[in-house]
Amino acid sequence: MSGNIRLSLDEIKIGHENALDLFYSGIKSSETRRTMDGNLKRFLLDACADIFSGDYRERAGQFAEMAKDDQEKATSLVLAYARKLRERTMLDKSNPAYLNPSTLPNKIKAVKKFLDMNGLGLGWKRVYVTFPDEDNIHKGRGYTRQELQKMLEYSRSIETDFIILASSSGGFRSGAWNGQRWENVFPIYEINGTYKVEVEKDDSANVVCAGMVIYKGTPDEYISLISLEAWKKLEEYKKIWTERMKRPPTGSDYLVLARYVKPTPITDLAIRRRIWVLLLRTGLRNPLTEGHRRHQVPVTNGFRRYWDRIMMENGKKRGTLSALVIKERLMGHTGVVTTDKNYFWTDILDLVPEYLDAMPELVVGEEMRLRHKLEIEKREKEKLAASNNEKEQALQRLAELEAKVRRMEKYQPK
Repeated sequence: MSGNIRLSLDEIKIGHENALDLFYSGIKSSETRRTMDGNLKRFLLDACADIFSGDYRERAGQFAEMAKDDQEKATSLVLAYARKLRERTMLDKSNPAYLNPSTLPNKIKAVKKFLDMNGLGLGWKRVYVTFPDEDNIHKGRGYTRQELQKMLEYSRSIETDFIILASSSGGFRSGAWNGQRWENVFPIYEINGTYKVEVEKDDSANVVCAGMVIYKGTPDEYISLISLEAWKKLEEYKKIWTERMKRPPTGSDYLVLARYVKPTPITDLAIRRRIWVLLLRTGLRNPLTEGHRRHQVPVTNGFRRYWDRIMMENGKKRGTLSALVIKERLMGHTGVVTTDKNYFWTDILDLVPEYLDAMPELVVGEEMRLRHKLEIEKREKEKLAASNNEKEQALQRLAELEAKVRRMEKYQPK
């Protein structure tokens, strides 16, 4: 059999019946796929109910056919949709049909992604100019430490405790939990001021925090750091996991399970529902008042905002650009500027000192926060004592050298 590859014209034909599959193939994150798929459905099934016919897949094919055969007509269709959406952004906020201007681009983004993945282009500049100014973007906030403490107090499962502690100290999005496995979470050790991921059995090492691989196997993969508090909670959860499954977890096992009888991994949607119920139980989530369409703290993104605020304050305290770059890197962002990833590449261990500096403020439990602060003060005193000792030794060596020089001068022949 020859090793050469030969393609036929039939193999490179892309039928419009596959238009939806091409759209899905360009989306790696399950959460992004869920959102974009919903927005595309609303466009094709609802907005274009009188224009296309058939089921969702058939309508997608017809829209792709239109964009191929008559670009102007397809552009006019999307323009009309954008204008209708804009009209909803001008309604009173108490109106059930009101649409926040900040969400309009995302609804159009799904349509553009569909056409891009099918190799079809439109006059997008004409569409973009119809977008309203985002002058009423939701001004939300993250959770406070007291709110997180209350959530842990009312939590009824150790895996929920771990989700809260890891999310608030790791700053990652809720989609990071999808398909998360045990092998993706690992301790980070400190040995004589050096940080390591792997240590020898004889090494006198202390776990200082942990790493967590986010979106493994996708182009968006990166490593976040979670607190020692979260790592200790994971060790407690591991015992429960082992008892329920009658065996310790392997690296390929799913980290958090929704069901144990038939092992099923938890999804970000299930986590959002779980946190929502917990917020209702604690009394932290009250019904919306008139004129408000969103709660002040997003259900799961509130953890990320808590992390971002603390890391931002720590970066300002240090007063260095590198601290802000590291914060962005730990969030999975490229960096403060677009060239950061190219010119400020860092290994995860290089980020540990910056993270440990902020970790006492990220820790939720008061007892552990106090313990961390005392540990930091202890290390600072040890460093100061070591520095003073080095200075004393240097002064002693200098005095000895001066005495030696004087003796040499005394006995040197004249």
